[in-house]
Amino acid sequence: MWWYGYPALMKGFIDRTFLPGITFQPIQGKALPKKLLKGKTARIIITADTPKWYNFLIMKSPAINQFKKGTLEFCGISPVKATYISPVKNSKTDYRKK
Repeated sequence: MWWYGYPALMKGFIDRTFLPGITFQPIQGKALPKKLLKGKTARIIITADTPKWYNFLIMKSPAINQFKKGTLEFCGISPVKATYISPVKNSKTDYRKK
């Protein structure tokens, strides 16, 4: 997580790979597209230094919501599970391995 969103490199990757006709198909006259990735599942693994309680209660998990709902579920991927690992800065190797 970077500034409560995902890093620019990842955003660029998504913009170049989650394309109409590949992951979703716009339907003329409809607000929402056909979801072309139905039957697929995903797991988001996110690392941060923001405590989980603050990200969830105060910030409302923006990076997770953006990627989960705005990209993956928009294209039909479900279920999408998220693993939030924090804090990473100054954490011990055993914590990161777990």
